Amino acid sequence: MAIIININNINIWTEVYGRENNKAIILIAGAMAPAVFFPTDFCMKLADLDYQVIRFDNRDIGYSTHFQPAKNDNDPLPYTVYDMVEDVNQILVFYNIEKAIVVGHSMGGSIAQLFSIKYPQKTEQLFLLSAPIIAFGRNKYNQSPQVILEDMWKVLMSNKMYQNYKKGKDEFLKVWKYLNGKRSFDTYLADEYTKRLYETEVIDVAYNHTKIQNDIPDVFTDLSMLPFRIHFLYGENDHLAANAENTLILANSLPNADFTLLKNAGHMYFNVALWQEIFDVIKKNIL
Repeated sequence: MAIIININNINIWTEVYGRENNKAIILIAGAMAPAVFFPTDFCMKLADLDYQVIRFDNRDIGYSTHFQPAKNDNDPLPYTVYDMVEDVNQILVFYNIEKAIVVGHSMGGSIAQLFSIKYPQKTEQLFLLSAPIIAFGRNKYNQSPQVILEDMWKVLMSNKMYQNYKKGKDEFLKVWKYLNGKRSFDTYLADEYTKRLYETEVIDVAYNHTKIQNDIPDVFTDLSMLPFRIHFLYGENDHLAANAENTLILANSLPNADFTLLKNAGHMYFNVALWQEIFDVIKKNIL
């Protein structure tokens, strides 16, 4: 069931799986990522665990309200990451959900962490998939090898961002295949995802989503004091948001966290078996 709800004078597209009850899971996608990043089969499997599952298009993506992009350094940002945190809260309010398991991927992982800090009473557990590190404390993190970073950005910047789907599809698939890591590439998942982008977007860099993540303060102390479990899941071959080594360091430094290595995985999850592994981790920890 898809419903567009109005939050502070903007529209947020939401989709719900499972029956209405007191148990809920909310899925927060990353930058320039529509809700369908979380595959329908994955949502249905979670719902079959007797949860109400919500996926939604963040503001500025998909069928939710879009904003003028802040392309230049002096362009004002139309919203903040904390506005996106409040979007999550208002979705829960709309659906009369008092407490939810919060799952966030990439930028969605940052939003999930900030949501749990602001609304710990509304958070049951956190599952952070390929999330940037916004908690530092006294940890010493190691930058990914420069050759890997240079290779990654060469591939990312090679996308010509054609506005026509038939012309631009292969450009995106090359990027998705690279970001998929060393897992087999299930093309139909990537194609469904890319089609949604072309249905709803002017194809361009996610300027606003990228810039609102700058200057997030260190949340290490706040995370360490949360009264529930934080589950970090990170791809072995993902160097976009952080890397697996640093995410493990962070998880080991928190008293309330654990870490799952997603072997051979990258930053994007266009692999059915990988989604099954993520589902298994969530199921194991919530039942």
